[in-house]
Amino acid sequence: MFTGNIMLMPGQEQRDFDVFRAAPTKTDGGRVMRNASEKIGAVRAILAAAKPEEIERWRQLSHPITHKIIQKGVPAFEIKPGDYFERGNQKYFVQTAPYNIGDINHWTIYYCDERSDV
Repeated sequence: MFTGNIMLMPGQEQRDFDVFRAAPTKTDGGRVMRNASEKIGAVRAILAAAKPEEIERWRQLSHPITHKIIQKGVPAFEIKPGDYFERGNQKYFVQTAPYNIGDINHWTIYYCDERSDV
């Protein structure tokens, strides 16, 4: 059976990411907190810088990206635009719907924008 082995360059090993979704929560006084988020799961994926052509294409579509997160298979939970991947103190916000190449569930690509100001 084909296992989907690929050749990786140094630094492109699979890494663990936590996935978060913005979730409005309320304080004890009833005030809604906008910056709250909840963890919806974890994935193991490859982090790669986006190519200049991809950056330009997505910028023209009003979705700026800086990185791609490439996961083998599909996640066990739904990841939507607006969710974000977190690894350490780095956050990568998903800009578009996940791209499942050929709809055969071998690889899923997330086009993300790295943000350090949130």
